[in-house]
Amino acid sequence: MSRTERNYAHNTQLATSAVDIVPAVPTGTVSVVSKLSFYNSSTTTNRLVTVHAVESGGTADAGNTLARRSIPPLQTWNVVEAITERLTAGMKMQATQDAGTDVNANCSGADFSA
Repeated sequence: MSRTERNYAHNTQLATSAVDIVPAVPTGTVSVVSKLSFYNSSTTTNRLVTVHAVESGGTADAGNTLARRSIPPLQTWNVVEAITERLTAGMKMQATQDAGTDVNANCSGADFSA
């Protein structure tokens, strides 16, 4: 089995619609998240961020919510719920914020393939 370290998202800007944090996993691969964090760059407003582990062909919704938190201005949320999250073929990790585009995501991990 081969292991490839990955930087899935680097300062990826969130929006009110779902944004890929880990893109769709290729067939024959398992992606494992080792770190996921969000930074709220707003100086005045909390931002509610929701993280989803989306099955192949699915969409980000309440049924696949992995974690959710309100991030205060100029603060970082390290998402411990995502550590060791395993995404199999076709799955992806997505995130949204409640309003605006103040939040950026950083995510790293590894892809494992036969």
